Parts: sequence; C-alpha cells; structure tokens
Amino acid sequence: MKIVYATILAAALLGVEHARADSSDSFTGAARDAWITGKIETVYALNRHLNPFAIDTDVEDGAVRLTGTVQSDIDRDLAGELAKGIEGVVEVRNELEVGEDDARAPQGSRAAADEGGERAERSFGAWVDDATTTAAVKSKLIANGNTQGLQIDVDTYDDIVTLSGRVESAEESGLAEEIARNTDGVEDVRNELVVERS
Repeated sequence: MKIVYATILAAALLGVEHARADSSDSFTGAARDAWITGKIETVYALNRHLNPFAIDTDVEDGAVRLTGTVQSDIDRDLAGELAKGIEGVVEVRNELEVGEDDARAPQGSRAAADEGGERAERSFGAWVDDATTTAAVKSKLIANGNTQGLQIDVDTYDDIVTLSGRVESAEESGLAEEIARNTDGVEDVRNELVVERS
C-alpha cells in the first residue's frame, strides 16, 4: 500500500510541476475539468489531514462535486475550502459524509515561511484595506461552525494575514488557515495558532 501511495504521489507531483507551465486557462471543456480534478486531488494527497482515497471529485464546467467519507466536520469543511482555492473552480458542492474511513493519508509536514522585515509607515488607504480584510476573515471564521472564530485573533498587514490564539485541533487550525486564504484580498497567511493539548 505504501508503494502504491508513493507512486501516485510522485505522479501527482510531476503533474503539479507540468501544470505550473500551464494555467487552467490553457484548457477548455473536458480537458479543463480534468486539469481542475487533478489539481484538487493533488492538494488532497499533499494535505496531512485528508485521505485522498476516501474523497471522490467530479468536475463539470468548473463546478466541483465532492462525495465520499471523511472523519470529521472539520475535514469536510477543509476539503471544501481547499477545492474553492483551486484556479478555475466556479462552485463547490460539498456532499462529503462524516464517518470512519479506512486508511488515513500518511502524516506530513507543512513548511512555514517567515518573512521578516521592519514595518514601514502605511497610507490610510492601506490601513483601511488591511482592516477590511481582517474583518472579512474574522466574519468567515465566526460564521463557520467548526472554527472558534471568537478565540482566533486575526491581524492583516500588507494583505498578509496572521492567525494567532488557541484552537482545539490541528484540523481546526488548518481549516482556519484555508478560510483565510480563500478570502478576497489575502495574499498569504501566517498560521501561528496553538493547538490545545487536552
């Protein structure tokens, strides 16, 4: 099973490298839908919280339909948010069911990028833009039933969002990050959320 998974993951990574040269705009019709499907399935394969073999992805005219089984509401929402973030996706119908799936994806690690530097003086317009982005992210976190939006601090500087505070699980942390990434105006997300150990 490990060899099969490694082979599929290697093929997916090769597909990502090849797709970097082409955007979804390079394809039309069924080819575009296949490109989107491949991107979504690659993202799921690389995500340590999702089992790509338990999620079925169907794409028609850019509309994504997710079916299958995940282990929690947070995993279901995470899969939906990841799909929304793929170029060319116009709609996501998340029909994933919560239950026990057989094999979880291998544990991975996510690299954290830290961009240092002094904060320069900002114009009023830039401050307003960042405040608007902060409010939008915060609203989406509060609206989602699987994130403790009131416990998550959101700060935006030059369209880079920093999430801090305490959450109950790594899945909740990942979901909060993807919600922030899929908010208009966000260029990058620094996830500094701390997972509470109970």
